Amino acid sequence: MSARMPDFAMPSDDDVARERASIEDDAREAADRERMRAEDGRGRPTPPAAEPAADEPATRVGGPARPRGILALARNPVAAFVAGGVLVAAAFAIAPAIDRQVEAGSRAELDRVVAEYVDAVRIGDFATATRLVPIDEAYADAAVLDAAAPSTPAGIACDEPDVGDARATVSCEIEVQGIGSSAPPIRMQVVRDGSWRIETGLAVASPLFVQLARVDAIGGVDVPDDLDAADDPLWLYPGSYELDLTPASRLESSPSQLGVIGEGFLWLGGLQPSSDLRGELTAAAVDYVAACGETAAEGCPEVTPLAPGEVFEVVESSATTYQFGLELVLAVTVRRAGGAPDRWPIDVAASYDEDLQSFEVVPRLSGS
Repeated sequence: MSARMPDFAMPSDDDVARERASIEDDAREAADRERMRAEDGRGRPTPPAAEPAADEPATRVGGPARPRGILALARNPVAAFVAGGVLVAAAFAIAPAIDRQVEAGSRAELDRVVAEYVDAVRIGDFATATRLVPIDEAYADAAVLDAAAPSTPAGIACDEPDVGDARATVSCEIEVQGIGSSAPPIRMQVVRDGSWRIETGLAVASPLFVQLARVDAIGGVDVPDDLDAADDPLWLYPGSYELDLTPASRLESSPSQLGVIGEGFLWLGGLQPSSDLRGELTAAAVDYVAACGETAAEGCPEVTPLAPGEVFEVVESSATTYQFGLELVLAVTVRRAGGAPDRWPIDVAASYDEDLQSFEVVPRLSGS
């Protein structure tokens, strides 16, 4: 006759509560011991096992002695039931905590990487900035990037990173006193491939768009002779830089600044005709109107020929200049002397060759 299986009853709520409290106390004590070992940097050596007393039974043959905790659980179904629940609950509690620690560490690293780079740009340590975030020299020339010194450093204000799975975007507004601020802001791209690194930083690449002059130096650093600053893009960090220029023949330059605040460069300065060139261009405007009065060529304004003793004159107060490509244009208003109401707006261009030394004077009716 087979032996009858022992009865088993579900533990009562009181039994479960008592056992849960006991096991949770044991778990906390074990966790405290492990934390102390981790803070020390290494575990303490395990003390040697004590020799068994003479009246204690010898270790059983055939395998190691069964741990007492397991024996206790095996003999106590209430403890086994509660222990299982505590272990499952601990697993669910520990996993989110680990995730939060990893996330916090990653965000701290991201903030550190961004702050180190932005601080280097802000204080003008451009060599360090370029080391931290190398630029693409195949896209633009970097000959003056690290050494050019801004006369006015840029103010940089960056938003909190917009973080995705393995990429973050940091929007930074650039402001240069006397020039303005960037619109839209520069958006730095940061990627995580094991650790965070900035993929695209605050350096800006653009041609200079300085026409009718050769750019000799930017921020005190000579521009390479083989670089055409009007066509070839340059890398520069945000700020305002002094420009050293050699103007085209018979032109004069005012003090020039180059503003770097966002997606491109802003040239603050200009070129004016010398006094003798201005005289030559205004005389060409008067001659053009007089010639149109004698012969109505294509493009001429309608001009009544001069009566005996009449002359044309220039209204000096309306004279302005502007640049277009390789032309400097003087806008001149010509009238018949003596207060006649008819006036003719004439644009007179000094159209330069590529060498910026020779030019042709070309008058035409304004807007034609």
